[in-house]
Amino acid sequence: MKNKIFNLSIWGLLAISFIACKEEELRTHYPESMPVFDKASVAENAIVYGDSITLSVEVSDPQTPLSFLDVKVIVNDQLIKSERVRTKGNKAAYSKRYKIPFAAYMPDKAEVQVHLSAVNVEGTHKDLVLHNTIASRPPIPTIWLVTATQAIELPLTDAKNYIYSASGLTFGNEVSFRLATKLNRFKKIDWTDPANIVFGWVNNALGFINDKGEWIKLTDKSLVGFNKITLDLFNFTVKGEGEKLMPATSLDISKFSNVDLSSTDHLNVTTKETWKTANIYLGEGTEMTISGVADLANSMSPDFFEVTGANTAKFLGKTGVYTVYYLPRMNYVFVEQPAAVYPEALWLCGVGFGPARQPYAKTSSWNWNSPLEYKFCRKVSAGVYETVMYVEHVEDAAAAEPWRLRFSAKFFHQRGWGGEEDARNYKMPNSLLSAPTTSDQGNFVGTADLIPVPGVYRFTIDVSNKKTTFVKIK
Repeated sequence: MKNKIFNLSIWGLLAISFIACKEEELRTHYPESMPVFDKASVAENAIVYGDSITLSVEVSDPQTPLSFLDVKVIVNDQLIKSERVRTKGNKAAYSKRYKIPFAAYMPDKAEVQVHLSAVNVEGTHKDLVLHNTIASRPPIPTIWLVTATQAIELPLTDAKNYIYSASGLTFGNEVSFRLATKLNRFKKIDWTDPANIVFGWVNNALGFINDKGEWIKLTDKSLVGFNKITLDLFNFTVKGEGEKLMPATSLDISKFSNVDLSSTDHLNVTTKETWKTANIYLGEGTEMTISGVADLANSMSPDFFEVTGANTAKFLGKTGVYTVYYLPRMNYVFVEQPAAVYPEALWLCGVGFGPARQPYAKTSSWNWNSPLEYKFCRKVSAGVYETVMYVEHVEDAAAAEPWRLRFSAKFFHQRGWGGEEDARNYKMPNSLLSAPTTSDQGNFVGTADLIPVPGVYRFTIDVSNKKTTFVKIK
């Protein structure tokens, strides 16, 4: 049978080869020849970036019809434009203007190269490079940084490297602005002057904009504020610098702002109440004095705080800006970074858990409205995250909605639905958890062994090695 298949394959290949040879014999063959550039020129000897060059080409081959003309425009080893032009017959003419953009990595007085390749129907090609055009950078002696309320000059401080900068600024740690070469008499961007160059954000990078363009936005919550802005007009980058915040050494709840949040519990009961909150720069390993919170051992989230005294606690999380919440009804402090995403953080959402505080109670509900409903996990090391919480697993087939009583949860890559970790990809840490069926959609689910042992658990997930631990600590 194998020999039969082999023989059929050989005969098939021979048939294909025979047909190809016949087609080759039947097509018209032309004598060996090479295309000739009768004319090839760029009209401009000198341009400024942003101008265009004018290419004119005439090509012929008296013996063999032409097939196509390849055109490549290159500046400083960067491909500006590439196109293939179909050519027919023995003669062809082509002309076109190509814009040479002002963009990143464009040096002053650079050679604009036009690479041409004319090819006939037999595949013979003739190549030519035109390089008579020199491109110069537009003269920009100064740049104006324009916010919604003010205009600040960024003078040229390093002409060789095209660096513009201004110091002694008093911006906060978030600032939005545009950059322009010309202002009107009102110290606003002059949108009417066609020679004005205005920079904003284009696809999250520095680029040219009109009056509808996106503002440049710099944010660094680790700074007191931006006191220096630097524009690198060769690499087309802009950066801000400023004094670094010092991690907080005290946490005074009385200075927090009020915010009304609604929380839906595991029984689907929604409660709206007033929380207190503040954004605070917290440092890993920094000990803080806590004010306005009683019984710290029962009131500080053990994920992020190690209580060291009657009114002191050490922060365990990575240094950064956190939103700190305090719920007066529970006398409990939560911390999170609402905008954090994987791999900087993981989030746990589900049912069957609540804060690690007495009196213990389940508060989660597969929702994202308040910190009672989900857990912001602490990043312990690369790929490893943990959370500490009260867990209670109940099985009651007679309940109206039995799933609300169980422990069932999943790790998410952000605060909200979307990217997630599938429990079925992980080895279960012990007999207390399982990922039983496809219908659970990859949740970590409590087993019958978890029912008699409610308590405070430390849940750790290692996404790199696909391992978890689930350990009762109280």
